[in-house]
Amino acid sequence: MKVLFCIAQLDFADHIAISYLSAVAKNVNCETFFCSLDSSDLSKEAARIKPDVVAYSVNIQGFSDIVAAHKKAIESNSFISIMGGPHPTFSPWTFSESGVDAYCVGEGEGAFSDFLQRVINNQPFDDIANLITKNASNSVRPLIDDLATLPSPDRELVLSNSFLKDTPKKTFYATRGCPFTCSYCCNNYYHDLYKGKGAIVRRFPVENLIREIESVKNNYRTTFIKFGDDLFTMKADSWFVEFSQKYAKRINLPFNCFLRLDTVDDELLNLLKQAGCYSVHLSVDSVSERIREKVLGRRMRKINIVETLRKIQSYGINTWVNYMLAAPESTLEDDLNTIKMSKQAKVTYSNFSTTVPMKGTALYDYSIKHGCIKSNYNDDMTGCVRRSTLSCFSEKEKDIRYNIFLLGCLVSKLKGPLYNLGLFIIKNSKPNKFYKKIKQILYNYYIMNKIFKLPKKYRKISNKR
Repeated sequence: MKVLFCIAQLDFADHIAISYLSAVAKNVNCETFFCSLDSSDLSKEAARIKPDVVAYSVNIQGFSDIVAAHKKAIESNSFISIMGGPHPTFSPWTFSESGVDAYCVGEGEGAFSDFLQRVINNQPFDDIANLITKNASNSVRPLIDDLATLPSPDRELVLSNSFLKDTPKKTFYATRGCPFTCSYCCNNYYHDLYKGKGAIVRRFPVENLIREIESVKNNYRTTFIKFGDDLFTMKADSWFVEFSQKYAKRINLPFNCFLRLDTVDDELLNLLKQAGCYSVHLSVDSVSERIREKVLGRRMRKINIVETLRKIQSYGINTWVNYMLAAPESTLEDDLNTIKMSKQAKVTYSNFSTTVPMKGTALYDYSIKHGCIKSNYNDDMTGCVRRSTLSCFSEKEKDIRYNIFLLGCLVSKLKGPLYNLGLFIIKNSKPNKFYKKIKQILYNYYIMNKIFKLPKKYRKISNKR
């Protein structure tokens, strides 16, 4: 049986879920194929491959593109369809508009294996746990407790069939799940979905992770590693000690990972540096403790954020720090102070995003309750890089906040009178194309040189995307 995996767009990290699901499919003797709508036509691919099953993986964005491609492809091709990923998981009510035969909600390996075997045997699949069909909506099965029981991910499926085989940065995942429930993140929904059904956070054995990296490194161009986990590690425990030793000895490549500020200490930083950590992603979200705790739900231990960021830098590890602008109930002074904090902490790259309350999150409900959005609010995650659409700010405030988004990183690096001039420009000018160009130039420089350590030739590949 043939299975065609389809996504809306391929960025610089292949969808790891597809790699695991392809391995699952191969375990039940299926042949697997890959299609990304930004470079291929699904209808033509389906006509060429003649798949028995088309499996869509859809993130928070891309749903409408997938639905349009599916409806066009099914007109001239015959196949059974299933959709999984964040969109079906967090928006199960959209099943009726999708046009597919089944939604897979939550962790998908077990459900997908059961689904394929039913299709192979020409049996109905309405009763499979995790699946939504026109006839049933089933509860989720327990989370996979031991990740070592999963088959090795089929990284070849995407890497060999896309531009990623030529990019020097490769992405890996050491964990599943996030222990935190920030109000703006869909993880709080995930915690509720799997309440009583196993530990949310699980780790792959270090040896499995190292072997996966070795396999990709030996077969594809790889000079830099990114760990895409929501939270790579919280402390210098036995797992991380083993990782740092094996990674340094057998991989020996610079890497980037996500950390949480209030869990960083010298013991952890020592191991990160020994392993070869080049940079870390961190989130402050808001410099206001009230907004950070009450509105955004990032409940951190009380620490000196500036001192912690400087400590990370003292170990020779570069910092990418994210701030969320225009959060409900935040003041203009809160957002302007993000620039001041970055300057004091000597942050390598300050990344700003516009707050978008996504439907299904606690922040969405909070924003409705406090009059920041209307019930017909329909912004998506692309709003993170645009001017705020919340109704609780004046147009002038929205302009200033968007100027912080565009110029905040640059201004945080200015000194003396230039710093004050930068703040004046942010407060008293309209956002424009020139500011956008400045932001893009600065972003390109830091992402290529200070956050990811990438060769100049990589820019040619980047510009094609």
